Amino acid sequence: MEAGLSIYFDNAAACRPDPKIWGYYYACASRFYANQEAAHALAVRERGQIAAAARRLSRALCGEETFVHWGHSGTGLFSLLGGFPGFQRGNIVTTALEHPALTAALKRTGAEIRFSSITAGRVDLEHLAGVLDEKTVLTAVYQVQSETGAIQDPVEIRRVLDARAPQSLLLTDTIQSAGKIPFSREKAQPDIISVSGPKIGAPAAAALLLNLSIPRARALADHLQRCRTEYYTAGRPEPAAVLALAQGIRKNLNELSENFNKVNAVNAFLRRELVKLKLINGKKPLLTIPADHASPYILHFIVPGYQSGVLVRMLSEANVYFSAGSACRSETDQPSAVLTAMNFSRGDAYAGIRLSFCPQNTLREAEIFLEKFQNALLTY
Repeated sequence: MEAGLSIYFDNAAACRPDPKIWGYYYACASRFYANQEAAHALAVRERGQIAAAARRLSRALCGEETFVHWGHSGTGLFSLLGGFPGFQRGNIVTTALEHPALTAALKRTGAEIRFSSITAGRVDLEHLAGVLDEKTVLTAVYQVQSETGAIQDPVEIRRVLDARAPQSLLLTDTIQSAGKIPFSREKAQPDIISVSGPKIGAPAAAALLLNLSIPRARALADHLQRCRTEYYTAGRPEPAAVLALAQGIRKNLNELSENFNKVNAVNAFLRRELVKLKLINGKKPLLTIPADHASPYILHFIVPGYQSGVLVRMLSEANVYFSAGSACRSETDQPSAVLTAMNFSRGDAYAGIRLSFCPQNTLREAEIFLEKFQNALLTY
């Protein structure tokens, strides 16, 4: 490997910093450093800047201005949903493939949690229709699954929801997709979407965007504001970080096609070459999700007979970095809950590998990864 070169294919956990976004962040941090809740003129100016950033973010993602609640992370924002009274009665419909932070928050509501079946990593729409009813208060489904990269069709989910449970709010988790793959809010009509700065190479900030035309969404917006001003369960966002998040999303959307093509080239090359690798047991790597059903930013595969956690540590010693699944579950000794829910065997659920990319990744890096990964497989 070229001297000093490291291969970073773990961008779904935390994306490699984007120099332009961070340059914007540093410029903002030098100007907007006061406590925005103070009474003086600096704080008033900061509140105005944060409100303007909310308008820019919502126009970029939703095509119109809407309510934005800022936070430090997706996990922190999801946690606030667990205390919302509007989700405590009735039932909540989701899948076993959601981010564990969201699943944990939904369970804390005390509502009945119903899980829609999964087929090939995607929601089974027929089964979804069967678990929805007139008492469903929230339906929460990812757009891009954080471990396998499987892409959901939010438009079809909205169609099923309108037919079976039109009173339900629809939460579309876009943390792994915002600014990366096309998303039509006009067609999908989500009531809540989530975004996170570290997933696009921006500083630590996150946001929930709500459609306030729905009464329950307005009540949720009020709850989120109270979490910060009355309950003190939500912290004060850093002005420079939320300004950088809004700027970063707009930048990524402007570069969406260019970045998509760059990442897709790396992904496609690895898909072709990974299945050619030799395993000591004579088996072959298995690509988990077909290319036409997966985000090009995430490539998931299984190496039967191996433990992916061991491979992660072996390759780390060679400055090659990737993950065995979601970073939030990296230290568990249990098989992947996502692969288990997809009906993979226990052995295969220990053998999943997630490679995740950013536009700065190159084909040369992919070639070096294959060389080092093949060596690890043969010396395992």
